[in-house]
Amino acid sequence: MEIYRGDEWYEEMIEDPLKSLVKLLRNNGFNTECSCGHDMYIQCQYVEDGSIKHLHDLLYSHFYEDLDKIPNYTISVNIVVDNGHLSTSLIIQLPKNNSVQK
Repeated sequence: MEIYRGDEWYEEMIEDPLKSLVKLLRNNGFNTECSCGHDMYIQCQYVEDGSIKHLHDLLYSHFYEDLDKIPNYTISVNIVVDNGHLSTSLIIQLPKNNSVQK
């Protein structure tokens, strides 16, 4: 296993189209997990913010009465930037085969 010092690992491990952007993100507190210059994506660790945590707590409390029936669900956050303007939404995906009504 090679030991990289300083910025050497950027030069060796990150593909050219994304190298400077990955470095910018990491130097500003974003933990990049992987990237691909061919498909042009960077995956970063996401730390839940207040509204996502509040939504999870709300859903968990709603289902809490019957711990055996708390469904697995996915909260997906979608942020699109179009001409510099943010458009945000989120989707709560619940299982199709389970009843989630109380």
